[in-house]
Amino acid sequence: MKRLAVILALLAPAPVMAEEASPFAGWGESSGSLPPEYAWEYSVTFREDRSVTVEYCKGYANEAPGCATVSRRLSKAQFAELHAALDPLAAPMAENPPQPDPDPPIGGGAAWGWVNVAGEDIRLPAFPVDQDQARVKAVLALLQDHTPKNAVATAERRAKAP
Repeated sequence: MKRLAVILALLAPAPVMAEEASPFAGWGESSGSLPPEYAWEYSVTFREDRSVTVEYCKGYANEAPGCATVSRRLSKAQFAELHAALDPLAAPMAENPPQPDPDPPIGGGAAWGWVNVAGEDIRLPAFPVDQDQARVKAVLALLQDHTPKNAVATAERRAKAP
């Protein structure tokens, strides 16, 4: 009888898991090439359900305990404000994506990002060519300004150093 119950349980349809809202923008920053005890990197992802996720990693880790994830939620007003400011900046990037500098600086930290325009992710290089610097910096500044206060710092505190 137990075997029949197990077989029936296995044949039953699995519960449908909620689908994660699609990301529409993100940005990140890293320390650059440093010894593990000083190295860090984090990324911030904005999703259409108004959630914002920060993943902070220390010492070249790829998972806990060296990495920690924190999630926050933008208010409806913050979300609308972000889209109202971001959409006009991001749309032209689909037609003319920013190009990375073919001769980037060596060493040191960097900030980068991406935006999704009409289903396509457009990279915002850490070191864009001169003619793309202003528009990349404008989008990065906007994303940084809309990252929930203390989310990065909280993730940093939770990540354990090597």
